[in-house]
Amino acid sequence: MKILEELWYGNVTPGERDTPRRSRLHTLGALILRNEEELMPLLSDKAKEVYEKLRDCQSELNYLNECEVFVQGFSLGAKIMLEVMESMEKYTTDL
Repeated sequence: MKILEELWYGNVTPGERDTPRRSRLHTLGALILRNEEELMPLLSDKAKEVYEKLRDCQSELNYLNECEVFVQGFSLGAKIMLEVMESMEKYTTDL
């Protein structure tokens, strides 16, 4: 199947990916969870509420940032391909 068909059928989901267990990303995620579990019993109910709001805002910010980075990276890749194709066209017309 072609990539555009895969995209149409929802088989291409750049935002969803598995994280290898021994990767730095996985290790940092586990560390965050461990520290969060240690922090929560120390907080008052009001502090827990504020922390949850902070965490929700941080998650939304991360999501928006990942989307922006994806769009910029995809655009850069497309521009590179256009430049390559233009240079190939020039090369073949010079022959």
